[in-house]
Amino acid sequence: MDKNFLNNLKYLYDPVEIAFAWSEMQSQAIINHPEFGKISPNDYRARFNGKVCPFCAQRMVHGQDLHMTRSRDEAISRKYQYADKNGNKKINNAGGIYYHPHYVTLDHVVNKARCPELMFKADNLQIMCWKCNVEKGDNNSYEIELILDFTRDIAREALERYKPL
Repeated sequence: MDKNFLNNLKYLYDPVEIAFAWSEMQSQAIINHPEFGKISPNDYRARFNGKVCPFCAQRMVHGQDLHMTRSRDEAISRKYQYADKNGNKKINNAGGIYYHPHYVTLDHVVNKARCPELMFKADNLQIMCWKCNVEKGDNNSYEIELILDFTRDIAREALERYKPL
């Protein structure tokens, strides 16, 4: 990969240019992963087909032929529609394509719009399902908040089971 391309990422400010750079490199071995070596974002995601999302514990799916459609009605019939945390009906959609809610995504720990130079850095990428990725959005404290909610739930359950004396 051209080192100038990676070096020039830090000069991207326009969200359209950032999205273009990300989409153009999906099939290029641009991520230098410590375990997988040089790998493309597409190949990275494919390795997690059938694995459990680390945030919601649902099995993730991969493969556009099996888990995407251009028809909203077909997406609904395939049960791609779900309720978000506010109870609103949602279907994951990118570029007019509807995806399974647990389709494998690569999330940027630090948003690529904030630090485009980290866009293809392995330590800035984490695997999660699309539903969790949408829920996380640009919230860099998402994982900490999940742990806090989990800890509160455990404490509440313990207090209900074992009443204080």
